[in-house]
Amino acid sequence: MVNGPNSLFIHHPAIGARIRAGAYADHATSTYALAEEAARAGRGADAAELARYTVQEALEAYELFTVWCVKIPEFIAGHGIAPEIIAAQSARLASLWVEPDGTAFDGEAGWARYRALIEEFATGAEAGMDNPQLLDRVREVWRNTHDRLCDGVYFWVDAAARLLGEEMTGALWDELMQPIYDYYVRYDTDVHPWERSFDLLMQYALEGMRGHLSGPARNGSIEITEEEDRWALRFDPCGSGGRTLRDDPDTGTGPRMEAPWNLGVTTQEHDWAWNKKGICLYCVHCCQLNERMPIRRFGYPTRVVEPPVWPHVGKDAKCTWYIYKDPALVPEEIYRRVGAVKPQHLGSKAQCAKDQQ
Repeated sequence: MVNGPNSLFIHHPAIGARIRAGAYADHATSTYALAEEAARAGRGADAAELARYTVQEALEAYELFTVWCVKIPEFIAGHGIAPEIIAAQSARLASLWVEPDGTAFDGEAGWARYRALIEEFATGAEAGMDNPQLLDRVREVWRNTHDRLCDGVYFWVDAAARLLGEEMTGALWDELMQPIYDYYVRYDTDVHPWERSFDLLMQYALEGMRGHLSGPARNGSIEITEEEDRWALRFDPCGSGGRTLRDDPDTGTGPRMEAPWNLGVTTQEHDWAWNKKGICLYCVHCCQLNERMPIRRFGYPTRVVEPPVWPHVGKDAKCTWYIYKDPALVPEEIYRRVGAVKPQHLGSKAQCAKDQQ
């Protein structure tokens, strides 16, 4: 695509796709908010393009949640749990998933409805219509679909912990995320310069966390600050795990650790959960993906996570991701809290040589 001086999007050569234009701090703003602003200003083509881009932001979450809601029961069954027990868990989830009008939740239908409404808004915007109510409706359809699917993943991870033992949670996430682990080679300093990897880590995080509808209005807003040695991305709350620890103003429900869900958190200290009690069992995957696995493979974490901890969660508690400008700057304490030791040499070759000693 050709990028003019005022383009909303640019083609990112390393990603191989378009992303929003601007410096990192410009990516803190919700794409929904930008689309509404464009529509109100009479920039219908821009509003349409931004609205359609929210689908790209949301796609990974939809695909992963849908797959994981299938894979986790299969993992549980593969460890010897009887089919009738798993069926009972499925029935309980279905009852928790039921829509306010009593109909069964259908994630695929919710995704299709979101896509259709996006196109309705975009087509109207291109025709000169300013319809912020429709855009709010679009976001609500995606939020409902997203949150219920995320709750489903958390439900099944909790079921696995109860049926197989809390200590199995780390291994479960390793199996679920193996395909993601495989493409993390792009963050290996022996394969690519860190400047390239750093930019990818920032761009994927910004796009993905907007897609999870992070932020107090659940519209995809992020707090971004630059520090001397790192960048900080703060989510108030994170739209996936973090929001499960809070009251939900959109639905009037409470934290998922409370009735009627009663989902679990870590009750013991584990390397795969920052050796902290009270970590949401869904949030464990951030420890495995961003810290434990890359430390093991490359000798450094790709992102350093400071998660909220249950029940010490107030309305101001946020989840923070730190991405260091140089992986050598990551403090030793970050390694110790996940049961690792900071190596003298970074990169996959050094870690492979160390493992062979």
